[in-house]
Amino acid sequence: MSSLFLARAIASGDDHNLILGGGLIALATVIAIRVAWAGRRGNTDMKTIARKALSVAWVAPALVIVAAVGVRVSPELNTQEPVAANTLLTQIDTPQWTVEGQPWTTTSLVKQDETDLPVVLTPIASGPWSSAGEARQDALERAAKRLKVEIARRYGKSVNWDLPTDAVEQSAIVGQIQTTQPHNLSTLAPSSDMHYCVVQLEISEKTRGLALNHWKRGVGVGRLIDVGTIAGLLCLMVVIAHLYLRLDFASNGTHRGKLQLAAISAMTAAGLAASTVISA
Repeated sequence: MSSLFLARAIASGDDHNLILGGGLIALATVIAIRVAWAGRRGNTDMKTIARKALSVAWVAPALVIVAAVGVRVSPELNTQEPVAANTLLTQIDTPQWTVEGQPWTTTSLVKQDETDLPVVLTPIASGPWSSAGEARQDALERAAKRLKVEIARRYGKSVNWDLPTDAVEQSAIVGQIQTTQPHNLSTLAPSSDMHYCVVQLEISEKTRGLALNHWKRGVGVGRLIDVGTIAGLLCLMVVIAHLYLRLDFASNGTHRGKLQLAAISAMTAAGLAASTVISA
């Protein structure tokens, strides 16, 4: 199931910077070899090879442009290391409120679905609020966070993404109840009745699939676009280098300056377009 996380191979842990940097170095090496190989005419001294390599000096700023876009993308590709389940659970502040006649408000229930897979029904309570609407919203937000933690426990990824509460309410909440209980506002103020809400969250393969779909739309697609942008820049750089070398050799170096200006202009425009796509 971990294959559902897009760009996993590129964004595994903190190694993506090494991967991007290594790719740029490999690309520069290939271009340098291409220049030296294209200039083979029986003269392989270092001076001749250096002169041939200098003819594609535009590659240096082009590499800087690709690297700059890669650095801008890298925070979006970063993923956290898997953390212990008990550590994730402690990140959720879930108070418990017992509603008279409703034992499910304090006890989790386990049953099987039609395929004999376990389904956990767990109560999620809100904090004290002055209105019933605020209490309900708080309970739904806590339920959404609890479902994200379940995804993190199952797939070993961070919980730093958005799961809409309305989607959770429609597909993962099987019951909810409102109540009021006295609450001490402070040591000086008298107690006052505050609103509470308890929802029953379903944790099953169905609700995990719901959360994964939102992860893919909110995080996975964005990562795929970022990786595709970097790959497109690298491919464009190879194509421009190939065209530049062919035109430079065909013109015997007559228009070398113009070709270099055209090449770096094309890479600059592509870099600006890539930055726009990433920022969108």
